[in-house]
Amino acid sequence: MEILRQRYVEEMQGIGHLTQHADKMHYPQFRQKLLQIAADKRKHAEWIAEKIITLGGELPEVAERRSTDQNNWQYLQMNLAEEKRCADRLPEQIWRIESGHPEISTLVQRIFDAEKKHRQEITDMLMRSDGFALSLA
Repeated sequence: MEILRQRYVEEMQGIGHLTQHADKMHYPQFRQKLLQIAADKRKHAEWIAEKIITLGGELPEVAERRSTDQNNWQYLQMNLAEEKRCADRLPEQIWRIESGHPEISTLVQRIFDAEKKHRQEITDMLMRSDGFALSLA
């Protein structure tokens, strides 16, 4: 339950950041991609919420985190760092729950696979953007 609750909070906070950053993107294709990643995370959060409720738990409170004013490149860097931070814990979490809760392990593995794709998409956007374009803030 602890792992599910933690994953839920991280997904919900990720949705908030991605949405905030998408609203400030200069390039429409970057905006669209960030919103798509946020939509994927919303699906993940829904799956996790279903599992928590099915197991008799309650959804945790999610503290809203506001982004500071940055340029597009810095927002993408922040999104990538957040994705990496969340992904770093996933293999260990999968391992911890694998034997006792294989269905939850499978769910977390699906999220891990999607997060890997998200990191690559954000990395691609970073590589196509100009880190010194402060005028795009």
